[in-house]
Amino acid sequence: MVNARRPSLFDVRIDHYKVETTQDLIINIPRPRFSWKIRVLNNVSQRNVQQTVYRMQIQSIKITQRDNQFVWDSECVVSSQSIHVPYTGQNDLLPSTYYRFRVRVWTTNSEEPSEWTDWIQFRTPVFNLHEYLTKYNALLWIGSTQINMNELRKEFMIPNSSPIKSAIAYICGLGYYEFYVNGNKVDPSRKLDPGWTSYEQRTLVASFDLTANITAGMNAVGVRLGNGWYSPEQHGKSGYGPPRLIFILSIIFENGNEIQVLSDQTWTGREGSVKHDSIYNGEIYDSRNDRPNWTRAGFNDSLSAWIMPESMPSPLNSSRNGSLVLQDMLPIRAGSNALHFEVMTDNQQQGYLNLKDIDAIKGAKLTDGGILKPVAMWTSDSGVETFDLGQNIAGWCRLKFHGPRGFGVYIRYGEVLTQPVVSNNLSTRNIYTENLRDAIASDTYVLRGDPVSEIYEPIFTIHGFRYLSIFGPPNELTLDDVECPFVHSETTLKGHFSTTNQIVNQIQHNILWTQLSNLMSVPTDCTQRDERRGWMGDASLTVDEALYNFDLIKFYRNFLNMIVDDQLANGELPDFLPVGNNPSKPNWRSNYPADPNWGSALPTITWQVYRHYSDVQTLEDYYDHIVAYVKYLHDIYNTTGLANFTVRFGDWVPPPPELMTNGSLIGSFGFLHDVNLLINMSQVLGKKEDTEIYSTLYQKLAEEFHQVFYNTSWNFYADGKQAAQVLALALPGVVPANVRDTVINQLVTDINQKDNHVTTGIVSTAQIYPILSDNGHHDLALELISSTTYPSYGYMFNNPYENATTTWELWNTPLTGPAMNSRNQAMYSSVGAWFYSHLAGIDLSSNMITIRPRMASETKKHLMSKLDCQLSTLYGLVLVSYTRDERDTISNSILLRVTIPPNAQARIMFEPLFVGGQCKALIEGNKVIWSSDVNTMNDQGFSIEKDSTTGLMTVHIGSGQYEFQALWQ
Repeated sequence: MVNARRPSLFDVRIDHYKVETTQDLIINIPRPRFSWKIRVLNNVSQRNVQQTVYRMQIQSIKITQRDNQFVWDSECVVSSQSIHVPYTGQNDLLPSTYYRFRVRVWTTNSEEPSEWTDWIQFRTPVFNLHEYLTKYNALLWIGSTQINMNELRKEFMIPNSSPIKSAIAYICGLGYYEFYVNGNKVDPSRKLDPGWTSYEQRTLVASFDLTANITAGMNAVGVRLGNGWYSPEQHGKSGYGPPRLIFILSIIFENGNEIQVLSDQTWTGREGSVKHDSIYNGEIYDSRNDRPNWTRAGFNDSLSAWIMPESMPSPLNSSRNGSLVLQDMLPIRAGSNALHFEVMTDNQQQGYLNLKDIDAIKGAKLTDGGILKPVAMWTSDSGVETFDLGQNIAGWCRLKFHGPRGFGVYIRYGEVLTQPVVSNNLSTRNIYTENLRDAIASDTYVLRGDPVSEIYEPIFTIHGFRYLSIFGPPNELTLDDVECPFVHSETTLKGHFSTTNQIVNQIQHNILWTQLSNLMSVPTDCTQRDERRGWMGDASLTVDEALYNFDLIKFYRNFLNMIVDDQLANGELPDFLPVGNNPSKPNWRSNYPADPNWGSALPTITWQVYRHYSDVQTLEDYYDHIVAYVKYLHDIYNTTGLANFTVRFGDWVPPPPELMTNGSLIGSFGFLHDVNLLINMSQVLGKKEDTEIYSTLYQKLAEEFHQVFYNTSWNFYADGKQAAQVLALALPGVVPANVRDTVINQLVTDINQKDNHVTTGIVSTAQIYPILSDNGHHDLALELISSTTYPSYGYMFNNPYENATTTWELWNTPLTGPAMNSRNQAMYSSVGAWFYSHLAGIDLSSNMITIRPRMASETKKHLMSKLDCQLSTLYGLVLVSYTRDERDTISNSILLRVTIPPNAQARIMFEPLFVGGQCKALIEGNKVIWSSDVNTMNDQGFSIEKDSTTGLMTVHIGSGQYEFQALWQ
């Protein structure tokens, strides 16, 4: 009989990789860390479940299962730690070795331990990969400077004298590659590989376990190459291109023998069906050049000239210690394999919201499998077949054609349609492409003339679009002939947020699709035009939002590696990545120095990864680089002071006709913000001397900030604009207590004078909503976010011109020119963090989960009468749901449901529902746990605190499901 109280384990992670969704799990460190979550069968009756003991085991996997050997047994460790639990074996894990791992735990609610998890297999790669790959003189980068050699192949013989023990490949094709073995594509949903880097400094290499793919006899490997970012067409770097490949396959047999297949001049290559490929400009594909079996052994081609490739120079700059590095993050994928789920986006059973509370969202659903079908099609006035996906995405389309051999089709992508002519208000219903600037964003396909039909899907390009036009198709097309995969770096949706406020729901939808669209191995700024860079300001401002919504620790650690790659010796950072800070490249220096709020990406991303994952290792890994950057800013300050502190972009793109506030104030905000983060990091890491040094510096800067920028004649900062007040208030200790209310009132007055609209650019927009909520003006924050008139988030999808399904680059997008006007840009998505941190009130910045939903006043509760939020943490799912609807509860009260996962603790904080409100009673599970009439604890087992100054009520709880009712008077 199963013990109902016995725990079980799920969602095991090794070195941050989610085991259940990661195939061929590669752990690139000799001492990995492990995490797991605890499941109990009944979270209602089983509360306060804590882990008391864990036991982990690791075995090395030998030729046969009976030969497996224990490498490490932790034995029983008395500990509640279930995240980032280190391997503490006497010896490091060996490179190029298969291992398997399992864990079990004991908990407070059961005398029996959990079952062991299933054995989880992983392998280690070559740890010193650059040294390994460069030690072989015969191993070459191969390609061609004479022809567009984008298909390369090699056949090799495997003897049958001994079974194959392992066959491990390491491959990098620049700019992009597709990899085939014996006629089959390896990892088919993997796209646009490898990740984009400063190739001179760090070139990423992938590893594949081909043990099951290689057989005795003749075998073949084939590689398609694309230009990708390793092309002067993308950014004018004359040292980039043409495409090239490095490859090694090491096959080890059970008898100990080894065969290696290397990229060398025994390979052959040709120009394949892809005649030209460009990220910005699309792909030209002539399918008459397809050779279906070119990656199979025994292939013979009488129609093409396969020639010997050239030995190509390495992309690395040896003088800068450039290196080949294992790609230690999830790849870009297309379709359903790109997104996993840890939350239930369509399930409202555990919350108060029901379907009648939620209007339809404009756009597609993330749960629809990552493949979008058109919702409409028409022939434009100019005779072009045009399709509408109903959702702005990054990706491409899979198109089915039927026609004669040699027939060419031209496909154009765009985000919006042309605006109607003013004189007659009629539109040609053509796609609008002027905002793509010099990006052509089109594909050309030449049919091979298959008798039934043929399908074209681009390989080495990507587009940002909602609409596509097909010029001169060979046959009449239908909606079923078009399907478009959503393409982005692989990740997991770990947050879900929904309310009775339909404007907020649509904003959340737009944020999710925008963020995913701009996860392209780097956090890009936009998806469609001739840019798509890793702008540091965008990444810094949106990382908090992104980490609430998605599991991205590996993604952001890779980006941090890229930042430090491009950090100069004096600590200076660039504005966008990658740069490839190579003096031999023209204009490389123009990207330096970063605006302070762009350079802030290094400390900000590091800190936010720590906050969301409690990962001290990330702080340790990048701390010295952050110190160097802050010292660089300090050196500038020593020359300029704050009054003339450096600024480049400032509070970028406030809504016209508003002008930007004082630039030095904005730059100074970035400097103080980063010094404050450095203080926090030094405290976590126990660096007491640094804490003292930077605390002293911050105090000096805080006083100077106020002295320099506060206008004593008018009692506000700088010119009185919202941005100046918000940024001052966002810095701890800057605004003196005796003027704080005055500054807040100035901010509120200005918002009211603007008819409840923001005048903020991207830096201050990220701060304004939390500042209002934390300073007694949460009602106003809700009114701002609920606005649908210009300028507002709601205006983006409530205007007479176009209805956004992603976040705009500009507040006034339909009303301005095409030069800088993306419809899918993440930089204003920063408000999404406020949805979780304040509207749902979930804070993970300490060992205890804090849940403090900010409450509208009783007279404004219609702005958000119900809320449901799910957040998957490293301990498990946190659920927060409340209702103030008087059909559910009485006036002056709130019903709050909370679920805390096992092995976690939380404090639940209840805010007064009106000014001066005092809690009358707290009820949980229909039992009074606190009453103002009996100001003592009862026997329900809750620890409850009341703040006599603010009226805030705090209840400390352990894991489990709870339903509270708070009554106020």
